Amino acid sequence: MKRKAVQLNDGRKATIRPLGPADAELLFRCFQGYGSIACRNFAPHPFSREIAEDICSRVASDTTSYRVIVTEGDAPDEEPLGYAFLWQLNQPVPLLGIGLIDRAAGGGLGRQVMECLLEQARQQGHSKVSLSVMVRNARARRLYEALGFTYVNGQTWDENGKGWSLKMEKRLDGRQPA
Repeated sequence: MKRKAVQLNDGRKATIRPLGPADAELLFRCFQGYGSIACRNFAPHPFSREIAEDICSRVASDTTSYRVIVTEGDAPDEEPLGYAFLWQLNQPVPLLGIGLIDRAAGGGLGRQVMECLLEQARQQGHSKVSLSVMVRNARARRLYEALGFTYVNGQTWDENGKGWSLKMEKRLDGRQPA
């Protein structure tokens, strides 16, 4: 995926694009946009400037992950709306994660970001993806269910998110889950 222009339910326009080496400040501003609810429900790693710099410094050479930044506006004035990724692309079932800043949630953007990541996984030859979702995150669970994700295993304690999480998977090859 190069860059995809999308429209939110309220008519605003956003861009989903690969995260680049020069995006550390933008990614950090995205992290700062996560309110308490987002931080409790999306906890793949700490949201520090150092983490943003580390991620962006490795993004060009990291063949095991694919990361996108979601923005509104044009460079150099673009504002972050979210960050999402596919991790463990060297494994049979990569992991998917998505986090939108508070003001971007609920506007249809999450579905569009998910669809982009699912298409990226398909293009890379994967037949399935998985994710973890906090039990308390009903909005995300409804979205994932609507996109065809199914629950696997039971609840597990997520130390990063400090709560119970569920694992979900989606087949990308059109086959029904076993």
